[in-house]
Amino acid sequence: MAGGCALGPLDSRAMHSAFQSVAGAVLALALAPGVAAQSGAPDAAPAPAPAPAPDGPSAGGAAVDPAAARLRNSVIKLACKLEPRSAVRPWKLDPIEEVGGSGVVIAPGRVLTNAHVVHQASEVLLETERTALPVPGKVLAVDLGRDLALVQVDDADFNADHPPVELLDGLPKDGSRVTVMGFPMGGESLSTTSGVVSRCEWAEVGLNDEEGMRIQVDAAVNFGNSGGPAFVDGRIAGLAFSGADSSVADNISYLIATEEIRRFLREAEAGALRGNCELHASVQTLENPALRGKLGVGSKTSGVVVIDQKGGPLKPWDIITKANGMAIDNKGQVTLEDGRKVSMSCALGRFDPAKDGKTIPLEVIRDGTSITVDLPAVGSREGIVRSRPNGDYPYLVCGPLAFGPMHKDLLSELASMGSAGLFYMGGGPVIPALADSRPSDGREIVAVLGPMMSSPVGRGYDVIPGQTVRSVNGKEFRNFAEFVDVMRDVDGEWIVLDFNERGIERLVFRRQEFMDATEPVMESNGIRQQASKDIRDRWNARSK
Repeated sequence: MAGGCALGPLDSRAMHSAFQSVAGAVLALALAPGVAAQSGAPDAAPAPAPAPAPDGPSAGGAAVDPAAARLRNSVIKLACKLEPRSAVRPWKLDPIEEVGGSGVVIAPGRVLTNAHVVHQASEVLLETERTALPVPGKVLAVDLGRDLALVQVDDADFNADHPPVELLDGLPKDGSRVTVMGFPMGGESLSTTSGVVSRCEWAEVGLNDEEGMRIQVDAAVNFGNSGGPAFVDGRIAGLAFSGADSSVADNISYLIATEEIRRFLREAEAGALRGNCELHASVQTLENPALRGKLGVGSKTSGVVVIDQKGGPLKPWDIITKANGMAIDNKGQVTLEDGRKVSMSCALGRFDPAKDGKTIPLEVIRDGTSITVDLPAVGSREGIVRSRPNGDYPYLVCGPLAFGPMHKDLLSELASMGSAGLFYMGGGPVIPALADSRPSDGREIVAVLGPMMSSPVGRGYDVIPGQTVRSVNGKEFRNFAEFVDVMRDVDGEWIVLDFNERGIERLVFRRQEFMDATEPVMESNGIRQQASKDIRDRWNARSK
């Protein structure tokens, strides 16, 4: 699993390598569900009293250390029923999946877990060794980019029996003893493993290739541990979310650091899960002597060189020497307060617009002069092709075709259906939109969601799932809502659909035949509603 603040390609060699593996790249980019703050955003979590470090129960049935018991009582087993929805057929629910995971109480009635444990859950049940029966929980917020979620529990007895544990301030030191608790496969009771902190790094931490602060430990983390806490000195040092395959490496497991958890909780309280800030620019290292000579910088100057940034405020050949007050070395790294070296993306990702402001200060050398550049504080979740979590997939069925906005879950499914070649070879807008992480300003790409459904009006036409609509009867649109308006208000004898990709044939229908085909197509394909709830009123409205 992966989440946070991507820098973009660090150097031209990395870009070159990415281009050599385009099919893999589109799949990786597609696997990017985003975030959703659901109803009932949590109040700020009160800080519970820290508990001493656990020693665990002693051998021979001796009494359990009260401090260890307190930590054990905070660890929760989750059993969830997921109702995943297909992005290609968003009117259809896939078969129910039953999954299990772990969580930890961080405030009275608030359980923290991984997003992938509760995403699209229709039922969440919680239990521990102290519960006679499972109690229901309500998902308050899901952040797929950081792979974090918050569950509310209203059962007073459950909350009284399961006290919260405090989050660790900052990062644990390398070599710190760590205790991981959870409910992994292989048994029903609480499992405890231990190890040490191996390193902390800025890397992938969520489900959509976003980056954030993660902690590597050598304690065992197995299926079912997801969402379980790792304790250092009696506090939560991180949340277990993944581990390296044993066929590749031994004793490598990863935790989501508490700084990511705190940012998630602040954003969830505000009702807007925006993710970590990013640079939105291509840069390269400043290690090559010829490059340094070209730029006229001395040995004491360090930083990275801007290759390109769409829309500014950075310019090609700018040298970024500091970001958010943190000095950048010639490899594109910054030094944390404990001496650790991490990607400069960390400096941007640690900037919190809620308390730090709307722009990130960058110190830049431009044409030999040192200046300060104010970078808009935005993340990657506001682009044209973004995530739509919790199965929130808009659609419209007209005739034998279903339409919807392009999003990352849809892109992932389309790539698995063989449409990746269309995006790369067809010259349409999808790949450029993926490469442009700037805020969309309301723009969306409208796509045909799947194959053409069976109907006489579609005879002789070929449709590739994912081909994108350029115009309807010559009328263009900025987003899916405007597309719905155009389709609703089309008049005349004909409907003509033009597409963006090369080699995609134009579709021409007799308007009335096309619209009349909708009902039988819906009936034969088990479609109950012609449009998703969010656009249903818009579709049913009539232009004045």
